[in-house]
Amino acid sequence: MKKQRGMGMIEILMAVLITAIGLIGITGMQAVSLKNNLSALNRSNAIFLTGTIVDRIRANPSVSYETDLGVGPLTALNSCSLSTDTCAPSAIATLNIAQWKCSLGGYPVNDNCRPDPTQLGLYIVPIMPDAQGEITLDGSGDYVITIQWTDRVSYAAGVKTGGQLVSLSTTLRR
Repeated sequence: MKKQRGMGMIEILMAVLITAIGLIGITGMQAVSLKNNLSALNRSNAIFLTGTIVDRIRANPSVSYETDLGVGPLTALNSCSLSTDTCAPSAIATLNIAQWKCSLGGYPVNDNCRPDPTQLGLYIVPIMPDAQGEITLDGSGDYVITIQWTDRVSYAAGVKTGGQLVSLSTTLRR
């Protein structure tokens, strides 16, 4: 009877197979983790953007901040920008809404989000991928701020193929 020295070929192949299956599992978990991290980032950004418009409403409470979901910014970002401009509270509210909507990212760049390409300082980089926002007054006179976006979007050949519509609403007492 011979003594066996070293490992046999089958034992080596089994070790490689088990290691490969483990690495494939780790890779899959990493992909799921990245998707969930992006989803959490979008939710955090939506909460941040909701807070910014709430602060602007509180700073200028005498005018209405109502705006619809599909309506883009109604004024250029360079309005009320000169030190000689005297802006009424309603013009400031319109500018605040425009800046907020440009931050959401669901509106075209030519929709007042970049009025003059030569003025780079007036361009707002969108924080969310395809978000749109709405501010309404409910029956009791409180503001309801809603941000809506598509989460976990997948693309095939540059075309959006799926995702889940997410909506975040906050109520601000007047």
